[in-house]
Amino acid sequence: MPKKIIRNLQIGVVISLILLIASSIASYISIHKQMENRKDLLKNKESISLAKDILNTLLNAETGNRGYQLTGRESFLEPFNKSKSEYPLLVSNKGRLHLRDKDQINILNELLHTSEMMMKEYVLLIENRKKGILMSPDELVQNKEAMDRCRMLVQKFVKKEEVQLAIKNEDLNKSSQWTVLFIVFSAMAAIGVTILFIYN
Repeated sequence: MPKKIIRNLQIGVVISLILLIASSIASYISIHKQMENRKDLLKNKESISLAKDILNTLLNAETGNRGYQLTGRESFLEPFNKSKSEYPLLVSNKGRLHLRDKDQINILNELLHTSEMMMKEYVLLIENRKKGILMSPDELVQNKEAMDRCRMLVQKFVKKEEVQLAIKNEDLNKSSQWTVLFIVFSAMAAIGVTILFIYN
């Protein structure tokens, strides 16, 4: 085999290897970034789920309290008792969210503060009812205002998280497309270079 062909073949193989190595490194970086994006997507979903679960827990607590206030029957406290046991578990999940947005952190903190005050208030109202003291009109109004505040905070929090979710999802899709295109391009370039050097 002529020396020129051997030399061209060697150069072609070396260039092809360099292209494939570069492609592998770029693919690894891209895949690693995609994995991070997927983790962020899961965190967004967890955040949304937590906010909604807190609101549902408050609604159940409110239902239990209201039923008990109206009837005085212990059986109506079942939703409240369930919410009372679930609430601390929900709040304990806050640390796992790793929120970075300061506005979101503030909204969540306000939601947790307001919801905690409501749960304490429900306990006090139920204890009073057991003693024969009914909820006053002012307490009803305060309770409604606090619940409306929690609804608004959850809505605001979820809306912001959903915007972030859409952005991250779009980034993930683009990253996936570029990774595939880069791998295909690198493979074709490596084959093209090898063929070019063999026949020159």
